[in-house]
Amino acid sequence: MRVQIHIRAEKLKNIARGQWRGKRSSPYCKVVSLSSTTENNTNDTTFIGQTEVLHSNLNPQFATSFIVDHDETQGWTHLRISIYDCRQSIRNRGSNEQQSSSSLNLLRGTGLPPLHIQNHHHRGDDDGGINNINSYCSDTDPKMGEVDIEIGNILQQQSNNNGQETEIKLQQQGSGSIFIHVAKSIQGQTAGILDCQIRGLDIKNIESGLLGLGAVDPYYVISKKYNDVTSGSSRWYVVYRSEHIHNIINPYWKGFKMDLERFCNNDLNKEIKIAIYDQEDYGSDRWLGEVETTLAEMLESVAKRGNADRESALRAVAVEDDGKDDLRALLVILRADVIHA
Repeated sequence: MRVQIHIRAEKLKNIARGQWRGKRSSPYCKVVSLSSTTENNTNDTTFIGQTEVLHSNLNPQFATSFIVDHDETQGWTHLRISIYDCRQSIRNRGSNEQQSSSSLNLLRGTGLPPLHIQNHHHRGDDDGGINNINSYCSDTDPKMGEVDIEIGNILQQQSNNNGQETEIKLQQQGSGSIFIHVAKSIQGQTAGILDCQIRGLDIKNIESGLLGLGAVDPYYVISKKYNDVTSGSSRWYVVYRSEHIHNIINPYWKGFKMDLERFCNNDLNKEIKIAIYDQEDYGSDRWLGEVETTLAEMLESVAKRGNADRESALRAVAVEDDGKDDLRALLVILRADVIHA
């Protein structure tokens, strides 16, 4: 069975240098598979992939997911998830680029083809992706914690817990927890790569700044929805996070490419949410508004009247106390093409 793994963490211990100056750790994950001999203290591991770095964040929700083939006949697939503190992380670089995670066929003989993933980056520079990430993630980055998991056990726990993610206490520093969600990876019939670019229009300015001259520093986050049909519960998981752009209400964000399996489980009608945030140098970023949509709707909403096509734009809103929608931003889909495999 082909499964997709989402990872987040809470209450990580801050091991950053310069804590007295308010600095916080910038975590990222590495995931490896463990063979049966690894448990006997040998080093027989296979690297699966690495997440993006989330700058100055002790409660990270990683956008990078990991796809593996779980051997249901044997009932076990062992993985090790290690969280590190990126000591060279820089705002709008380390926190904003994402490395495409690799896929690993752990069940030989299934006939499943390897994924061909194009690198994409989040809130980063044009030369982002794997090479740029490796340039500032180092083998000397200190470990924040580590867990060993078995996919069959996680699936069983989720089944017993109404589909909820599994919480595991981190080893190493003895502080914080990692949350893991495992789900069937392919749910639809449309395979390929999404090539997309979004711009914002008329983003509500909640950042008046000195003398009322400032503006928000906006970025957007795309999440997909998982529904547990047995319990009726649901949860959103981040799949993409854009760069933030300083002091602007009509931003042009960089485009991105992502395989549809990670973006929407190959299902054009899977529920997608695009949320707008105002990046803050200190404290938590501020949520501005959001819109629930699908990739099918995004494809139909591509701008037809230029890059300021308000008529075709998606409307990100916030619900006021009186129940009315307050328009917070227009999201113009400049480009949304599916490159079929």
